[in-house]
Amino acid sequence: MKYVMLLLISCSMPFFAQAQWNYPSYDALKKQFNTLSSHSSVEMASIGKSYGGEEIPMLKIQKDKLSRPTLLIVAGVDGRHPAGVLQSLRIVQEIVGKPQGELESLLSEKSIWVIPVLNPDAYKRNINSGRWHAGNGRAIDNDRDGRLDEDPDVDLNKDGVISQMRVKSPAGQYKVHPLHPSVLVQADRSKGESGQYELFMEGMDTDHDGQYGEDPSAGVNIDRNFTFDYPFFESETGDYAASEPETRAFMDLLFDQPQVAAVLHLGMQNNLSVAEPFDQRKASERIVKSWSKNDVQVAAMVSKLYNDAVKSQGEAPKLPAGKGNLSTTAYYHAGKFSFVTPGWWIPANSDTSKNVQRVPNGKELDRLVNWVNNKGVQGAVLPWTKIDHPDFPGQEVEVGGVVSAFLNNPPIDHLEGPAKLHTEFVLQLAKSLATLEFSTPKVTALGDDIHRIEIRLYNTGAMPTYPEIADRIKHVSKMKAILDMQKNQSFLSGKRLQLYPALQPGDALSLSWLVKGKGTVKLTVGCPTAGEKTVDIKL
Repeated sequence: MKYVMLLLISCSMPFFAQAQWNYPSYDALKKQFNTLSSHSSVEMASIGKSYGGEEIPMLKIQKDKLSRPTLLIVAGVDGRHPAGVLQSLRIVQEIVGKPQGELESLLSEKSIWVIPVLNPDAYKRNINSGRWHAGNGRAIDNDRDGRLDEDPDVDLNKDGVISQMRVKSPAGQYKVHPLHPSVLVQADRSKGESGQYELFMEGMDTDHDGQYGEDPSAGVNIDRNFTFDYPFFESETGDYAASEPETRAFMDLLFDQPQVAAVLHLGMQNNLSVAEPFDQRKASERIVKSWSKNDVQVAAMVSKLYNDAVKSQGEAPKLPAGKGNLSTTAYYHAGKFSFVTPGWWIPANSDTSKNVQRVPNGKELDRLVNWVNNKGVQGAVLPWTKIDHPDFPGQEVEVGGVVSAFLNNPPIDHLEGPAKLHTEFVLQLAKSLATLEFSTPKVTALGDDIHRIEIRLYNTGAMPTYPEIADRIKHVSKMKAILDMQKNQSFLSGKRLQLYPALQPGDALSLSWLVKGKGTVKLTVGCPTAGEKTVDIKL
């Protein structure tokens, strides 16, 4: 990790490269929301407002207002990942552009809801600046020194970019990449290598604490403000868990709309390329920190679907979940199947490290720089330019190097192909949600107007009716069977309402009652995340 520190030290976006990226303004983004919502199968709603007062939009791809098992897609949570915002909109475009018969067949059983930008404050601010910050519109004290935003971004060479800054020093830890003169890598002192540079983010030490640009107008990172494993007293996390209106709006949606069966987050983690593992110890602790055994089997199935769908993109990066993030909270605290992927990554065939001089842990660097060179991407790796820096009198200081935002956010044209691949995965995932089917009911007359009713309910989907973890969460609705009778009918055995655990894919639930009387009874079985099936049974 330490060897690629320079990739994480800056999250800047070259202002002069906007034409190359061609990401839309926030006003243009809102016009796209309205355009998509004009489709007959799309309804636009708002799940709440951001800290800055912006509506948080949601595009509902559905047949009508009836509740159906729903796949919820969310993007634009961490402001450093605008590519997810655009990719979510492309996915909506791809879905509604499917042949009418195919779309109607899908929406007759399932719905797909998309929140394209959960953190609109970040997108609105960042698109007009030279650096992508993670957080919303709230002013926070990132370095916890009692002052707000006192160490802002400073564009030292006036090129519209907040990039990297290297200072020549005999005690430096970084050296020049052997093949790419604009890239620095950490020297491996165990192999006798020596560094020539110290590496910082471009900026000033305005508050004289030895750090550069560490307290800009960055806001609370919504993807570090959720309730599961919340990181107390850390930078960008907020004053307490779910302190932000964006966080609460999302969680309220999951609680208020129980038909949401699975969540897909286009973000800066990845639990799809490599499926969630099972850890018996962590699964048995009071605070569960491992997916359950049955849920891991579902994760493996979904992971295979994903890897088959996007295999032409090449090997995806391993991006572990951080603390307080959306995806883990959706699983552990809301009881939803929860998956996350960056949606786009630098293609594996851009890695030339197998046939060039190797750099310690330099695979990401090699991929980035070779991708930039091969595709002619402007602004991702900048040449070093000398500046005079008041904090380093008499020392050689240069600004340039790697702009790490390009690791997760390519020019807009590079998103089209991956969006199509991810659309196919989204459709397969939605179709895999639990689907309930009845067998033909069997009614046996036992004499004296007494009837035995027998029927089986099948889950013909590829996923269970809800995750196993949900049985430990009080608010998640269980499977239920309701047999409604007429006034002249009565139960001899069985109950009007009966609850059942999750129904696994391919399994069946056998139901039976003894009823006295004639006429018709109505049976309704299901749960919000799997839908409900109703059948009239004539006695």
